[in-house]
Amino acid sequence: MSQPTPQAVSLYNALRERKIYCVKERWDGHKHVDISIPWAMIDVEIDGNHHYTDPEQIKRDFRRSWYSVQNKDYDTFHIPNIIIEHKLEQVADAIAIVARSHYKAIKEEENNKSIWKRMINLFK
Repeated sequence: MSQPTPQAVSLYNALRERKIYCVKERWDGHKHVDISIPWAMIDVEIDGNHHYTDPEQIKRDFRRSWYSVQNKDYDTFHIPNIIIEHKLEQVADAIAIVARSHYKAIKEEENNKSIWKRMINLFK
């Protein structure tokens, strides 16, 4: 298992303080995700400078993001380390709001699909 960076630990703790259940260094079948919020289907990757300056890393990140969407329907949010270091509280507040909103949208979509299935079954 990979060791989380100090920035990942800081964000994880800040999210937990906001009552956001999340998992550090979760294996998704393809890669370790820095922080995963499974109930909201959100992954958070906290990236060092090489994610923005190394062409090979950028290609790997494209593949990793593609995998998340194609195989898990997760949205992936990338945050530079420096943002966590300087704006931790604001980032944690924003992610908490988005996670709760995302969860609500997922539940509404599931409910709408369920309603359509029931209606279709009425006409069978």
